[in-house]
Amino acid sequence: MKQSLHSATLDNGITVVGESLPDLQSVAVSFHAPGGSIHDPAGRCGLATVAGEMCLRGAGDRDSRSLIEALESAGVQWSQGVSSTHMSFSGAMVARQLPDVLPLYADVLRRPMLPADEVPAARQMVLQNLAGIEDDPAHRVIAALRRAHLPSPWGMPTEGISTQVEAIDADDVHRFVHRHLQPGGMIVAVAGRIDWNDFVSRIDTLLGDWQAAPPPEVVSGPRGDTVGHVPHDSQQTHIALAWSLPPYREDASHEATAALAILGGGPSSRLFTEVRERRGLCYSVSAGYQTSREFANAVCYSGTSAERAQETLDVMLAEIARLPGTITSDEMARVKARAKSGLIMQQESSAARAGAIARQWYHLGRLRTLADELARYDQLDRATVESWLAGQPPRDLTVVSLGREPLEVNRALPA
Repeated sequence: MKQSLHSATLDNGITVVGESLPDLQSVAVSFHAPGGSIHDPAGRCGLATVAGEMCLRGAGDRDSRSLIEALESAGVQWSQGVSSTHMSFSGAMVARQLPDVLPLYADVLRRPMLPADEVPAARQMVLQNLAGIEDDPAHRVIAALRRAHLPSPWGMPTEGISTQVEAIDADDVHRFVHRHLQPGGMIVAVAGRIDWNDFVSRIDTLLGDWQAAPPPEVVSGPRGDTVGHVPHDSQQTHIALAWSLPPYREDASHEATAALAILGGGPSSRLFTEVRERRGLCYSVSAGYQTSREFANAVCYSGTSAERAQETLDVMLAEIARLPGTITSDEMARVKARAKSGLIMQQESSAARAGAIARQWYHLGRLRTLADELARYDQLDRATVESWLAGQPPRDLTVVSLGREPLEVNRALPA
């Protein structure tokens, strides 16, 4: 079956992307405004997250309760979130409800009430989430790794910093929403049982006359130390490592993600087999790929006992160093099968497809068909991945630990 992908750009800069999935009875829509946490001003880390929460506390002529009741009365499975780059509002529903739901989202985007008396409650929700994170050492060590490895403001925590969230007031929220929740650079994605031309017409009617302001500039700062330690009185030690990889928009990202999947992408991976299963050094170990539009990183994590932490780190570094030149055909076959299976199963979810095409447009400025994606994985083999690894050792390794004592980092890897 031929895949039906669409794109259009409104006069005010809003990009609309869509995929028709006529075999589904559902539809999912997502609105991604360029108001992520990288725009948090100095001393207000977490403002984007508070502002995103506030946008659903009343919009248009509906107060907070009425707005949520309207979404849920239409059967919408709604969500809201803030990433480093975007403030997003999404909903999945039975397809026939879409025309009635779109005006609700238009109000959230264009006419949020932002009631001052709701700011303390929104702020408290963010603070409670931060308190939960403080009790999650794995999250804490990854957050510390991001702050050390990524240039500011990219490494700042999306969820905020407690002392700075406490200082956020209604004026901060109003300024942020007015400046960053705007049509310029916004991506609207829809997937499922849709009439594409009708959808674009409705979006143009609801959002087309919304005037865009010049996009805000993001100024990158320096990275942190390459080796760090977060003191934490515990019987456990948590270890996180990062190094740079090609971003998703580069063709080499396929080789990079395949190599990383072999290293730590599941129960058959090198790290899981060697560090956890064979040596019994830890209870958790993994490696994953994180990308922005301009840069990407490998992120490895392990949770272990304080007594075995140094050995765990040493073995992780040894496995990273050992990967080039040792990849097997069986490992490549497993990685390709998992990746291709994930792409195919994604077609069965309207919400997954709406999110995927929005990400594709943001990173690539175009949409890839499923056939294109599968063909790219078909081209991967052991030789192509080994060739990429040979020329791309992890030269900018960052290591952060969280526990009683700092660890020594073996510099056998290229500095």
